[in-house]
Amino acid sequence: MKFGDYLRNCRDKLEWTQPEAAAKIEIEQSYLSKLETGKSYPSEEIFDKLIEIYQIDTESLYEKISSEELARLKELKQVRNAILKKDQIKVTTTKSWLLVGFIMIMLGGTFLGIAIIPNQASVEYLYRSQGVLHPDEPLDQFSLIERQLKESPQNQQLFAKQKELLTRLDQVDEVTSQDKGNAFVKSTMGGRRLFEKISEKEVSRRHNNRWFIAPAFMLIFGSIGCFYISRRWN
Repeated sequence: MKFGDYLRNCRDKLEWTQPEAAAKIEIEQSYLSKLETGKSYPSEEIFDKLIEIYQIDTESLYEKISSEELARLKELKQVRNAILKKDQIKVTTTKSWLLVGFIMIMLGGTFLGIAIIPNQASVEYLYRSQGVLHPDEPLDQFSLIERQLKESPQNQQLFAKQKELLTRLDQVDEVTSQDKGNAFVKSTMGGRRLFEKISEKEVSRRHNNRWFIAPAFMLIFGSIGCFYISRRWN
């Protein structure tokens, strides 16, 4: 809206004629006519009188008249301050929308990256322990007794030892992605265990992250919206 149109609307709301309004403002009717038609713009003194007589809400005035009209009134101190204030608000709002947009696009890119992580192949190694060994027993104690019994099946001492080992038989499997060689020893309560490699196989690790795609695109499109709003606001 033009400044002159705004003045005329204010006068019409008060139901004053131009001569009546000019008399109250203490200016010539011809000068008021020029103000309302945009042929002239008020001095700071006349502007203050217009504000007082028409009981103008300056915030409403600055919001309703166009930026071009404000620029023509920028010589007035009140208007100049209002323009600076509006520019500060505009800059702050634009920066806020841009910041939100950058945050959203960064989050969207992160979510999209997580969503498209490809399935990965890895190797799993299976190790097995037959049971707990005493500290003074050899690591191959379980298989050693079996071999000795095959060689001396009548040896009662070996038979008794095998029977005692059977009471300690407690098979434990351990699956790991780390190749620990053909065998490794692990200390346990009351002794130790010998884990021997039984097998190794390649497995595919699936990433169930596809659900990240939806929020990723929502954030990306949201960031585009923020950039658009910041540009329009500017």
